[in-house]
Amino acid sequence: MKPLALPTELQLHNTLESTYRNQNPLRTLWGLFAGKRGRLLMAVGCYVIKQSPVWALPIVTGNMIGKIADIYAAHQAGREPADPMAVHWIVFNATIMLIMLAQNVPMHTLYSWHLSSAVRQVQLVLRSALVVRLQQLSMGFHDNAQSGKLQSKVLRDVEAVEGLCRMLIENMLQSTIIFGVALSVTLSKQPTVALFFLVSVPAAVGLMRLFRRQMVKRNEVFRREIEEMSARVSEMIEMIPITRAHAVENTEVERLHRQLLKIRHAGQQLDLTNNLFGSLTWAVFQGFQMLCLLFNIWQCYQGRINPGDVVMYQGFFGMVVGAVQQITGLVPQLTSGMESMRSIGEVLESPDVEHNEGKLEIKQVAGGLKFERVGFNYPGTDRPAVENFVLEVSPGECVAVVGESGSGKSTLMNLIIGFRRPTSGRILLDGVDMAVINYRSFRRFLAVVPQQTVLFSGSIRDNITYGLDGVTDRRLGEVLEMANCTEFVGRLAKGLDTPIGSHGAKLSGGQRQRIAIARALLRDPRVIILDEATSALDVVSERLVQEAINRLIRGRTTFIVAHRLSTIRHANRIVVMRDGRIVETGSHAELLGREGSAFSRMQALQV
Repeated sequence: MKPLALPTELQLHNTLESTYRNQNPLRTLWGLFAGKRGRLLMAVGCYVIKQSPVWALPIVTGNMIGKIADIYAAHQAGREPADPMAVHWIVFNATIMLIMLAQNVPMHTLYSWHLSSAVRQVQLVLRSALVVRLQQLSMGFHDNAQSGKLQSKVLRDVEAVEGLCRMLIENMLQSTIIFGVALSVTLSKQPTVALFFLVSVPAAVGLMRLFRRQMVKRNEVFRREIEEMSARVSEMIEMIPITRAHAVENTEVERLHRQLLKIRHAGQQLDLTNNLFGSLTWAVFQGFQMLCLLFNIWQCYQGRINPGDVVMYQGFFGMVVGAVQQITGLVPQLTSGMESMRSIGEVLESPDVEHNEGKLEIKQVAGGLKFERVGFNYPGTDRPAVENFVLEVSPGECVAVVGESGSGKSTLMNLIIGFRRPTSGRILLDGVDMAVINYRSFRRFLAVVPQQTVLFSGSIRDNITYGLDGVTDRRLGEVLEMANCTEFVGRLAKGLDTPIGSHGAKLSGGQRQRIAIARALLRDPRVIILDEATSALDVVSERLVQEAINRLIRGRTTFIVAHRLSTIRHANRIVVMRDGRIVETGSHAELLGREGSAFSRMQALQV
């Protein structure tokens, strides 16, 4: 089977970052078809050919009725028809029509194939670009974004843009062709009748302008309520264990039900606007059609046109009215599709991106870190989370960071990882300012073991080797042994290939932490961050995890965030933080030996 050709990052950059502009949605759509425009043009050509029976039918019908009317009138008068070839002309028109009908099936198949190839490529590029951009956006963006809303953009909004592409090609193209053919034929034969066609255009434009602003507003409100519901459903699923444990199912149902009521109200408002627009459009254009019919009957009564022309013009006008009504009827869907494009643009056009392009690639890391008067303020806050932080860490040194909740420990770790950038001062990695380095290259030498282990619903093997290829069973066995995983993995029926459930639900807390440590060991990092790695474990699990941690940090620069002070007695240095500042540093013995030290008071509270 041929492997799937996924868009490269460069292709995504060329097709999106330079073309995705919400200010020019149609130009943006055209840009999204880059590489598939040939297919798109082929689809348009096939569509024009396959739809030829639609616009040819009024001409053929008018011709045949005109001839049969002459034959009927001649028979009634008891004479030979004026045109002896009239019957042959009728047969010729019928034959042409049958041929045009026969080609519809193969041409429709070709049209569908080419269109699907082009439109599905747009869908692939958009979703791939959203996935890439979500990986590039800063942690500040993700802190403020709800995962359910982002999922809605990747799934629902991309689907809506795909529908917009199909609608523009199928419906708009059909309406344009019908209007053009009808107007051309009518202008060549009866310019006066063509005036009815031309009047319908400004009428349609006027109706669209009248309703456009309200439709845009209603669609935006409805889209945001759908995104909010998606976010609430995602939260509800995550909260089910807590909800059940506290018997508050009704509270959660009521909370989501209120959001569903909002969606119903927003949907009803949107439907009312769309339906009023559709009803008014239908009434106006049916009135135009009736006036056109009366005018053509009067023309026939005056002898200026024959009954066949009446049928042809009325058929054309009916098609024009249908085409214009179809275009105006698409306005709600068009507005919805444009709103989805704006929604996707909130991600693709977001400036809050972690920029690594063109920065210094890190080839090796010794692990020396130096903090020079580092400070950090979260947006919208006056009080700094980290302030005037000065510290120099040697390669291979183990530093424990302790302090009360809110003292700045986690923010400091995020600064080291690069999730946050200092708002003042600088951090040096092996003497190089981290502001100029490519953080993605640095993170290849970094491992993080958080308090809440992040696992996905694959096997144990998949979770340990995540992001790495070609890992041998021998190397995996060594890592499992070092992380104290061998014993519990060996008891499982499928061993390393055992599925662990969503977020590792089938494993205990200690087992999940040891898998996280095995994942870190496999990467052989030079800098390690342990964030409360044993705080939620029982005594036995803590001992096993602590043994694995001791093996992990040996010879590596390590930062340990801990509340349980007994776990950091072997750290080379302990840093005590309060209100974002360092209040004291020293070894475990030094800090306990200082009379009245902040660390000794914290230790006393835990005894």
